[in-house]
Amino acid sequence: MRAAVPLMALVSLSVPAKADAASPIDWRYDNPFCDVIAAVVPLPDVVASSTPVAGSVRYAVGLFARRGTTLAAHVTLVSDGYAYDALVPEAILSGSLEDRHHEPIVVTLPAPDELKYFFVDSYALDGAASVTCPSYVFPIGETAQAQVTGARVIPAVLLQPIGKLPCGKMYQDVGASKYGGVIGHYGDKPLSVTYRVYIDSSGRAISEKLLHSSGVEGVDSAALGSIQQEEFQPARFLCTPVVSELEIRMDYP
Repeated sequence: MRAAVPLMALVSLSVPAKADAASPIDWRYDNPFCDVIAAVVPLPDVVASSTPVAGSVRYAVGLFARRGTTLAAHVTLVSDGYAYDALVPEAILSGSLEDRHHEPIVVTLPAPDELKYFFVDSYALDGAASVTCPSYVFPIGETAQAQVTGARVIPAVLLQPIGKLPCGKMYQDVGASKYGGVIGHYGDKPLSVTYRVYIDSSGRAISEKLLHSSGVEGVDSAALGSIQQEEFQPARFLCTPVVSELEIRMDYP
């Protein structure tokens, strides 16, 4: 899905902006689900990351937030057969005032296993009470080739075994209708508009961000209205509906 990067890059993380955003902060922290954002190694698309260390059953974990002085978190790690909890200990955050990061740690599993997915379960900023996040699930990154030196090592704790899934798949992405053409022609000029849409576990759009405008305000508004009325099939993780995001492009001939 994404190319791997050396783990050493996590120590001094600097993520460039996406082409559709004015700055890294704009796209990293615009989702409504959690102040501690989850994404997958490799760079540049990560704001929380988890990737295996070459030649071992250890995993490097990093966390990122828009604000705060200290951060601790529980990260849930899932393989085909088991779910684990990694308690990332409280540490002082580094980085700019609106783009903070926790130094990466190394997590060991209680037995040989291959992780497939992870999500930030809860976090505590600045020593405040723990805040639970909805399950915003991402795949584990590719195996990194660099060795980790000087990082703290913690053991993951087994949460529970995962039995046979009645739905047949660990993760099923959000489903949507095929958009486009709902407003007909606009001066015989083809137009397109693209939104990033954040969808709750009931399948409703709760937040949208315009990534590419058609250049016509009315067309953009019509597309947004269509998205807001759509009943999506929510993403499912371990057969349970979860929150997710979806990039939607509408083309108008």
